[in-house]
Amino acid sequence: MARIAVRVYNNEINDLIDHGQIDEAIAHCRHILQTYSKHVETYRMLGKAYLEEQRYGDAADILQRVLSSIPEDFISQVGMSIIREDEGNMDAAIYHMERAFETQPSNHAIQDELRRLYGRRDGLEPNKIRLTRGALARMYAHGNLHDQAIAELLAALSEDPQRHDLLVLLANMYYHSMKKVEAAETCTKILEKLPYCLVATSLLVKILEESNREEEAKPFRERWEELDPYAAQIDSNTHDTEFVPDQAVTLIRLDWEPGAYGEEKGQPAWASSLGISIGGEDRSAEAVPDWLSDTGADQPEPSESPFGGSEEGEAPDWMATPSGSNEQPEDDLGLFPSEGEEEVKP
Repeated sequence: MARIAVRVYNNEINDLIDHGQIDEAIAHCRHILQTYSKHVETYRMLGKAYLEEQRYGDAADILQRVLSSIPEDFISQVGMSIIREDEGNMDAAIYHMERAFETQPSNHAIQDELRRLYGRRDGLEPNKIRLTRGALARMYAHGNLHDQAIAELLAALSEDPQRHDLLVLLANMYYHSMKKVEAAETCTKILEKLPYCLVATSLLVKILEESNREEEAKPFRERWEELDPYAAQIDSNTHDTEFVPDQAVTLIRLDWEPGAYGEEKGQPAWASSLGISIGGEDRSAEAVPDWLSDTGADQPEPSESPFGGSEEGEAPDWMATPSGSNEQPEDDLGLFPSEGEEEVKP
């Protein structure tokens, strides 16, 4: 049986989604997760596949888990905006689209979509989308203007301390400015709320290992490797996963049988305007395998904490969040909390 690099496999899955072969893409995602059960990029592809098939309940659950690991993820923010608008929650839809805009402020499609959402909520579309502090900070960061980015981030966080996406960027800026104490403190703060945040975990590993504190770094390294198996292949010559060769992590490719999961679906025009392919009827009631059945498809009401636990079923240990709590999770047992960040001051 043929083996395939995990990165190459994820790229193939993305191509399948873009060409409307959603059922095959979902099958391959599930196959990868049987081996690498916490691989964030595969969850991201799975959420995108559910979104494009308009299985919004499943998509919301997965995309929110991705956002708890990668709070700034562009695709997940756009996807959650689409889902919340479909639910009629315009404040949450705008909140997520604003986060997507901050990630790509020069994206004209996102600007147009954000104006449309404002118009639908307020009755009048603004002529121009103003840059937020978060967007400005990211522009500084892309230009390697670390001190300016830090100043904007601190100002934004003084207004909204719960912006985990900005905290992640702040930790990065501190690290690249050689302010490792501040970076470590920021990572620790993030991990208290989002214990499987990918960037915070990887930065903390680097800081501890660079300080010859390998034993303290060990549990964080193990978690990093769960989120990204390529992290296990880092050595003295490859200081980050991006430098690890694709073939360093492989698995047996699923021999998928066409037609076993239904037909390919068409694509609405509004999705194309955002560069997203959506297809298929709602199949949220379709049975899912045991490893995915307890992710908590029911979403809490807007008044509940965005990190609250699911009311349906009992989550497996690696997804567990404190039961009966309206606070953001502070344990380190779960990969992703069952709800995302859209209700944090939408």
